[in-house]
Amino acid sequence: MLRRSWAFLFIGALVIGAGCEGPEGPTGPAGPQGTQGLQGPAGPTGPAGQDANENCTQCHTEDVTLYAKQVQYGESKHRLGGNFERSTTSCAPCHTHQGFIERIATGAMVTAANVVDPAPINCRTCHQIHTTYTDADFALTTTAPVELWNAGHGTVDYGADVGNLCAQCHQGRVLSPVPELGGADVTLTSSRYGFHHGPQAQVVGGVGAFEFTGSRVIAGGPTVHGDPDSNPEVCGTCHMAQAFGSQAGGHTWKMSYLYHGAVEENVAGCNGTGCHTTVPLTTFDHNTVQTLVTTLLADISTELQRIGIQGVDHYAVPGTWPADVVAGFANWQMFEEDLSHGIHNPAYAMAVLTNTLEVMRTH
Repeated sequence: MLRRSWAFLFIGALVIGAGCEGPEGPTGPAGPQGTQGLQGPAGPTGPAGQDANENCTQCHTEDVTLYAKQVQYGESKHRLGGNFERSTTSCAPCHTHQGFIERIATGAMVTAANVVDPAPINCRTCHQIHTTYTDADFALTTTAPVELWNAGHGTVDYGADVGNLCAQCHQGRVLSPVPELGGADVTLTSSRYGFHHGPQAQVVGGVGAFEFTGSRVIAGGPTVHGDPDSNPEVCGTCHMAQAFGSQAGGHTWKMSYLYHGAVEENVAGCNGTGCHTTVPLTTFDHNTVQTLVTTLLADISTELQRIGIQGVDHYAVPGTWPADVVAGFANWQMFEEDLSHGIHNPAYAMAVLTNTLEVMRTH
């Protein structure tokens, strides 16, 4: 009996001891790698690759022309002064890359939402970069005729080159309210009344101004500058003429540059396209058009300030004004912010502004 009791005690101790584990010891060294398993079945065949010599090198060559254009763009107003932080729904379509691409796709004047992380207008805004991976990627994102935003201003067609692309944004914003010549007084509620800062498409096309009756006959429509049959590149002929480094022409789109401290006008496009070849231009003030238009704009501004609708800062003064006075302010603002001082459409600018001045002097 005594032996049996000791046996039970011994077995019980083993059982109790088996349930009590001590702390885990350190990890031992890794064992040897096992033998490699059997190879799995082959996957489906992928698409054929592209030969870089047939695709990428069409653009990415040792030729530095592409680099030169990038440097020119880097000094352009589109890159340095495009205000691409204006990325709200109403501004983004022209001030940001993303907004422009969306507007071309939808045709809308506003984006669906504010643009987050906006980018400035750049190579991919205007060109179909990395779509085909060939030199076809230099094709423009749109060349379609442009229906102008302002009702009644119609559609402009500056051809299949850059003209229509530029006109997508370089057009006056919607004018509101719209005065009727000889009509009821108009109330302005904002000092920012007018066509905004880029009405070039209307000026080049000879449309959109309020046509007062006066000493000049106003013949609308484009001159040779805006006729793609005579001037296939329209905007590009002058603004993208032979570049002077990164100061003017090419992808700077600038029309003047500094040379030894003096401002030089880049007339290369005027003289090199069959336009002014008999008597080459040395200045944009051809036939003193710019001088005359500049004087007309200054005289109209003086009258508008005398009437009171224009402040000394040249912005509109909110209030209720005669319809003709509001139309006169809109005409002044349209040609002032065109920035060409008549060159975009000399006959149209001279006639509209001359008649506008005559009417303003009667108020």
